[in-house]
Amino acid sequence: MCLYKTITLFKLIFIFVLLKLPYAGTSGALSYRSFFAGDTTKQNKEKKNSFVALPVAFYTPETTLAFGGVMINLFKLDPNDTLTRTSNVRTALIYTLRNQIILSSDYNVFLKEEKFQIRGNFSFLTFPDNFYGIGNDTELDNIEVYDNNIFNFTFRLMRNVGNGFFVGGMYNFYSMFNIQPEEGRMLENGSIEGSEGVALSGIGLIATYDKRDNVLNATRGHYLEFSSRFYAKAFGSSNGFQFWEFDLRKYFPLKKRHVFAIQGKVELSSGDVPFQKLALLGGDKLLRGYYRGRYRDKNLYVVQGEYRYKISNRFGVVIFGGLGDVGPQLSTFKINESKASYGGGLRVALNRKERINVRIDYGFGFGVSNFYINLAEAF
Repeated sequence: MCLYKTITLFKLIFIFVLLKLPYAGTSGALSYRSFFAGDTTKQNKEKKNSFVALPVAFYTPETTLAFGGVMINLFKLDPNDTLTRTSNVRTALIYTLRNQIILSSDYNVFLKEEKFQIRGNFSFLTFPDNFYGIGNDTELDNIEVYDNNIFNFTFRLMRNVGNGFFVGGMYNFYSMFNIQPEEGRMLENGSIEGSEGVALSGIGLIATYDKRDNVLNATRGHYLEFSSRFYAKAFGSSNGFQFWEFDLRKYFPLKKRHVFAIQGKVELSSGDVPFQKLALLGGDKLLRGYYRGRYRDKNLYVVQGEYRYKISNRFGVVIFGGLGDVGPQLSTFKINESKASYGGGLRVALNRKERINVRIDYGFGFGVSNFYINLAEAF
């Protein structure tokens, strides 16, 4: 059996075993079986909280096979508050077969009656990655692998101004250091902005209109987000540039167990943008099938859709497709030169009550294809 088939078989066996094994963890943690079924202990039912610490494994082309541990906490600050959606904090420590180390914590917290929302991320990575150059016509053979360390901190505080509309501010600090490029390649000769490392500090504005019925796996409603970031030397940033992002999502419940989801995303930037902060096409969320960063430039647009069918309480299937591209200016975009992506996948419910799924996808692009196993939906 070839190595690829062996790894794929291991991935599927791991998911199957994970769904079957009981958890023998610390006091207060839920069992795998009760967490996946959406059940809780009596104490957790009263508090409307659930917490689990479990080993995980996933696969993306950026990491190859990855494994480690994750803690997921689903909670409400006020268990009697029926107007507020469930908050979540996810913390993970991951090691990959590319010798990458990922320590990350993401949080999305709704305060009482959703008057305020706090979202953010803290992460530290030792992350060998691929670089193909800048632009929408880079060659696959241009690939070079570079080592680096990344520290990222993002904090957003938003005020609910009515009817699901949130506005607020944000702060981001991002640092890439200890870059070790391949000899004689693009990143070593210094022609690429940011190739010697960056320390970026910026503030911004954010506005969202969120009417989804579930943050992690919506079946109806819509989500709109606009955000801007301004990095300047006055804030302690090594580069000065501006970034704007528009993200629109709509979820259509076609009939029982059938959902169609669509997303449109635009990223725009100007100024002295380092390669680390250019818009990236590809990955497990945008145009699955392409390596994340296979194409990168100052501007990006993506339109993608996904049809989701829930076979049973535990299993579901999806079909997805999309178009997108990157470019130095909006005027350079041409629809007939867009990159296309399509594929399908399987969903396995971990927590039916909160609709948390294992996402198993296979995506195809122009001359490439990639396999993904991850948690939660792509959008």
